Amino acid sequence: MELAAAIGYLALLLISGTFIAKVGERLGIPDIPLFLIFGLIVGPFLNIVPPNHAQSIFEYIANLGLIIILLGGAFEMRWIVLRKVLKTVLKLDTIGLLITMLVSGVIYNVIFKVPLLNPVGYLYGAITCATDPATLIPIFSKSDIDPKLAITLEAESVFNDPLGIVLTNIVLATLGLAKSLNPLLNFLSLTLGGIILGILGGKLFEMLFLKYDFKEYLTPLFIGLALFLWYFGDEIFPSLTGYEISGFMAVAIMGLYLGNTLTKYHQKTNYIRSMVRFCEELSTIFRILIFIFLGASISLVILERYWIFGLLCALGSIFIARPLGVFIATSIPPAIPLKERIYFALEGPRGVVPAALSATVYSVINTNSHLIPPTITKYLPPHEIAGSILVATFLTILLSVILEASWAEPLYRKLFKENPHSNLR
Repeated sequence: MELAAAIGYLALLLISGTFIAKVGERLGIPDIPLFLIFGLIVGPFLNIVPPNHAQSIFEYIANLGLIIILLGGAFEMRWIVLRKVLKTVLKLDTIGLLITMLVSGVIYNVIFKVPLLNPVGYLYGAITCATDPATLIPIFSKSDIDPKLAITLEAESVFNDPLGIVLTNIVLATLGLAKSLNPLLNFLSLTLGGIILGILGGKLFEMLFLKYDFKEYLTPLFIGLALFLWYFGDEIFPSLTGYEISGFMAVAIMGLYLGNTLTKYHQKTNYIRSMVRFCEELSTIFRILIFIFLGASISLVILERYWIFGLLCALGSIFIARPLGVFIATSIPPAIPLKERIYFALEGPRGVVPAALSATVYSVINTNSHLIPPTITKYLPPHEIAGSILVATFLTILLSVILEASWAEPLYRKLFKENPHSNLR
């Protein structure tokens, strides 16, 4: 693909995405489903952006976009707010996330008629277990929904995004697509290494921030350091040790650390605001590109072959896996009220992270199909594994955003109309 073509595609999608978002705003509906559907139209249906070209660009857009979105989202999360809902968030992001992944994996394997222990299904579960409440922020801000409920969902997403990426890397290892040999040590290096690297990156930035007056160059340093943390975790560290560090986890932790330390330096508030605003605007650009490219990346052949199976996987993930994960996790003492559990169970829309992960996994599987053991590929060949997961993820995002955004406020009124403000523990 030529450079001119790539620039032309980016121009088309950004301009179109801007008008699509405006239409969604006028109609009062989320923009994500519109982006996904538009991607299908300009991709497989009209071939304006050929799926093979979309896939080539998407791999780069997805990773860059995830870094910026995780960095900005974590930076704006405040400990003083998080502490109020921390117990619930921890349960949702550990036990809840794991159960959601496992149940989604079982559903996928049953639907595609592969053995229950086959890791392919759990790869789908890992990709789609992370939530994206940012799609509901406009609804929360314009409604009387209890802020604590909204904060819990937003905080859950900030932390389960990198954890979902870690789970995806672990399942990829069982498919023979990881850089390490010991899964347990790799899990520890991914998670603990990501946390430590993120804190070190945050402290380094804070030290430079206090020592030098970078002024308008503070933002390039912020973005550059985040990109370096990802590169160190995903490329440099594995080449030296054979084990991986989650670069995405490191980026999120750095953002969280800096968001809760830099704000106390009032003399540099203007530069910090400029930095945050730049991340927000860049995140908006990447959101448009990620969702449209996801739709454009799906070939018509794959869509026709797997849309029914993918739809069943999506319904299972939304109405069985997520509710089971939430109910089991939040039943652990101190348990939260039943109405809150129901609301959390039905308000977990998938978004940016599953979209970006599906693109990355699609590319990894197709590029390294020879590494996947025959014991796995005898049930589904590599290209079918990649294609089916891409379609199932696409439909999971599409359905979850449409349904859960539309019933967010009506469901809240139904559950809490007698007691409109709940008390989270």
